[in-house]
Amino acid sequence: MKTKWSKRLLSLGAVILGVLVDALTKLLAVKRLKGEDPVPLWRGVLRFSYVENPGAAWGIFSEHRWVFMVFSAVAIAVIVVYLIRRDPPLSLYLSLSLILSGGIGNMIDRTFRGVVVDFIEFYLFEFPVFNVADCLVVIGSGLLVFWLISDTVRERKEKKNGEAQDGGKTK
Repeated sequence: MKTKWSKRLLSLGAVILGVLVDALTKLLAVKRLKGEDPVPLWRGVLRFSYVENPGAAWGIFSEHRWVFMVFSAVAIAVIVVYLIRRDPPLSLYLSLSLILSGGIGNMIDRTFRGVVVDFIEFYLFEFPVFNVADCLVVIGSGLLVFWLISDTVRERKEKKNGEAQDGGKTK
């Protein structure tokens, strides 16, 4: 699966799947958790707890929803244009697709609900309540950082090997 079109199709499928899973879990959270007590999954560590978040993590910038909408729209556009114009490795397609699907998922909430529905809560320590879209963005960002580091290391090794083959001469 190395052709540009097969990677694009896989990327599109990942984005659609991510957005659908996010939307479905948020719909379930609204129907089952809204107005209810938190539901423990792992006592003392993890529970489902309904929160409407008008801002970012911990509700910061809650009065500036437009900032997140503009930032999300720009990020989504940049990723889409990059994926259309370039033919990156499959691992980069995957990381950007996860970031894209999470961004779209939260953008849908901000656009149609005016808030983002969060429902996954780690309460072992203070941590913001989050959702599937947030997980997709974090995992995609982690994969992107890993890819960038790996690519940098690979390029340095290639450069070093090239210089060694030239006898240390630089052109």
